[in-house]
Amino acid sequence: MAYCSVYENIIFIEGDCDYLVFKENLQYERTVYNQQLKNLYDVKHQLAEKAKSVGANAVIHFEYGQKSKGWFISMLLAFDDNINWHASGDAVVISNEKKEKILNKIKNNN
Repeated sequence: MAYCSVYENIIFIEGDCDYLVFKENLQYERTVYNQQLKNLYDVKHQLAEKAKSVGANAVIHFEYGQKSKGWFISMLLAFDDNINWHASGDAVVISNEKKEKILNKIKNNN
């Protein structure tokens, strides 16, 4: 099984999983400047809020990273930093049985 984590009662799975109902494709939206000071928890927070708003309890196919805008753009926009977060995934509802299996796996690996 792919790497799994839990944040704000939403299960994040960096891969595929048997799920019950697909809800919506999620994309992280840049909200403020100073993205370099943001961390993965800020990204997960936004996606967790979006997942909850559509009634999902998990995000599968979770992908994330940081990317530079390039030195020229960062010089033009000196008030902003050079780093942007990007993340995406699919909000889904997984069965309680599958959810418990995942939570137990996470608990036993720590």
